[in-house]
Amino acid sequence: MHILWINEVADFTGGCERYIADTVRLLKKYYKTEATLLYGVEGWTETKFLKIFDHAFPIVKLQRQIQEINPDIIYVHRLSELTNYEILAKNKKPVIRFFHDHKLFCLREHKYTAIGNKTCTKPIGLHCYLKLGFIKRKLTFPYIKFSSLPKFKYEQKLNKKLDSFVVASDYMKDHLLAHKFPAEKINVIPLFSTSEAKEISTKKDILLFVGQIVRGKGIDTLLQAMKLAKTDKKLLICGSGKQETEFQDLTKKLGIEEKVNWLGKVKRKELDSYYRNALCLLMPSRVPETFGLTGLEAMSYGTPVIASNVGGIGQWLKDGENGFLVPPNDPQTLAKKLEQFLSDQKEQKRMQQEAIKAFSEKFRSEFHIEKLYQLFIKLIAGGKNEH
Repeated sequence: MHILWINEVADFTGGCERYIADTVRLLKKYYKTEATLLYGVEGWTETKFLKIFDHAFPIVKLQRQIQEINPDIIYVHRLSELTNYEILAKNKKPVIRFFHDHKLFCLREHKYTAIGNKTCTKPIGLHCYLKLGFIKRKLTFPYIKFSSLPKFKYEQKLNKKLDSFVVASDYMKDHLLAHKFPAEKINVIPLFSTSEAKEISTKKDILLFVGQIVRGKGIDTLLQAMKLAKTDKKLLICGSGKQETEFQDLTKKLGIEEKVNWLGKVKRKELDSYYRNALCLLMPSRVPETFGLTGLEAMSYGTPVIASNVGGIGQWLKDGENGFLVPPNDPQTLAKKLEQFLSDQKEQKRMQQEAIKAFSEKFRSEFHIEKLYQLFIKLIAGGKNEH
């Protein structure tokens, strides 16, 4: 089977790219598939990422490239040009799209309100204008740009013509349904982690956050909770982002510099060590995560999670079993749950066992790869849908 992967980014930038790299490797391992990548010409290109594929080319003339590559199936991830979706909707090969984020379902892309930073789960519509949801930031003058609702609606219309959609959670399936995507085309295939502890570490003694340092991840809520919580445990923050300086300043303002270590972006092996030795992972997102892969990675090492009850997090985090769910934007409740968790070592050990059990039973890599491969087989056998 020859799979054409389309993703504008050709390096290990984020979770989407890590998913692509891991999935290509595993499909080759289990099913001997052939992989070709088409990627965007803008931005950094990582040689190690390209070497994962049998062939890799920049996107130049998409329609002609598809004809010449002649894949059995096309798997689309990040792709922005509307003309490219027009080509994909009309081409003769089956096309799957994986929705990793809310970029097609939120005028701001972030899925929380510009006023008040409240989590939003509504489909896009005129109400977005009332809450200034059409305003986005830019890095260059005039530092803002405006999103068009008709453009989003047209892009959704083009995407609906594709043959199949993959999402990682029931939440994201419901979100597609709310935007009138065909139910029969939506496939929920939960994500996976390629890491797994052979045994639970006895050296767990830190609190951990992993992710982008941006407002949507609820860093301000986390820092406020650390101020309120009665604990001497250190919080390690792994990641970088455009609000990093702002939140480091907030740490100083709250007087909790001794409780928080900012580690920046860390290498994979180092991050795995932090997951292994963390008492718990903290995920105070206000963005409704489409899945929340960092939580799953923590669980693979027997590390419980305390997270906001938003988006697809409930797909893998069961309140009181392998961690706690808390409301977003609520530092008081987050602090109380953290204190409750830290005060009971017996409960910690039970949740550690539940975390690794849930991962082993539901979220191992082979489960995802088998379901995805069977979907490929089904679509190839069924041929191209008529739209």
